[in-house]
Amino acid sequence: MTMRSVRSRRNFLTSIAAGPLLAISTVRAQTPAMVSRPGSGYRFLPGGPVFAAGAVAEPGYELVHALLARWLPLEHGYAAAENHLTSLGRPIHALCGMQLRLPRQLSAEEFSDFNSPYVARLKAWDLMYQGLNPISRTNVAPVLNAPEQPSLHAFSYAVASDRRAATFTMSGMTERGPGASVVAQGDLSPAGMHSKLAHVISVVAERLAELGFGWHDASHVDLYAAEEIPGAVAALAAKATGAMARGVRWHYGRPPVIGLEVELEARAVAREVIVSV
Repeated sequence: MTMRSVRSRRNFLTSIAAGPLLAISTVRAQTPAMVSRPGSGYRFLPGGPVFAAGAVAEPGYELVHALLARWLPLEHGYAAAENHLTSLGRPIHALCGMQLRLPRQLSAEEFSDFNSPYVARLKAWDLMYQGLNPISRTNVAPVLNAPEQPSLHAFSYAVASDRRAATFTMSGMTERGPGASVVAQGDLSPAGMHSKLAHVISVVAERLAELGFGWHDASHVDLYAAEEIPGAVAALAAKATGAMARGVRWHYGRPPVIGLEVELEARAVAREVIVSV
C-alpha cells in the first residue's frame, strides 16, 4: 500500500481494515505444510535456514511466552532457557521461539555473520528437524539502553495442557517487500511510516492465515519502531481486538538490518511468565 500524503486517521484505518483479502487467499493456496516434530508439543511453519515462520501448539499442549527478568548475553541466555525447560521436565525440543536484542542495527553482511553462530547453537541442541529450522525469531536493536552484546530477551516453548484455546507464536515481520525491496525506503515522514506500518500489518495478517488464524485470535501484539507513527495503536486496535485487552507493546527500537524501521509480531498465549536470572 502506498500513501502519497498524510491521510486522515479515518481514511488510514479504513484502508488498513479493508486488507488484501486476495493476497491472503493466494498465500493460503501456496502455504507449505506445517511440520510436527515428535516430542516437541508443537508444529511449525517452515521459513528459512535462520528461523521458522511460526509455531502452533499441538492438541494437548499450549505455548508459553517467557520473558527474562533482565537481558542476558546469548550464551548465558541460552543456558537460562535450557535450565528453565529442564526445571519443567521439558526437553530442549519444546523450544519454539526466541526474541533477541542487538547492540545496534547491522548491515546485511553483518547480520549474515551474526546468524551463523546462532544456527550453530540450534544444531548443537539438535533442534533442526528434517533439515528445517523450527524456531521462530524476532531481532530488535533498541534505541535506548541497548545491550553491549547480542542478548536474549524472551523465548517460547510448549508444555502439556488441557486448555482448549489454540496458542501460537510467529517470527517478527518487517516492511521488506518482494525481493530485496523495502516499502517507503528511507522515508521517515508520517506518510512513509504509515505506508510501512500498513504493509507490515498486511503481511502479518498473511502469516496468521498461513498458521490457520486471524488477527482476532492474537492475545499479544508487539510493535517495534523508533519513529513516530500517528494512529498506529488505533490501526492495530482495529485488527487485534482480542489483544487490546492487554494493550499493544511498543518497543522503542528498530529491526536488525540497516534500512528497516518497523517490525511487528503477534502471538496467542494463555500464560506469560517471568524467568528470574
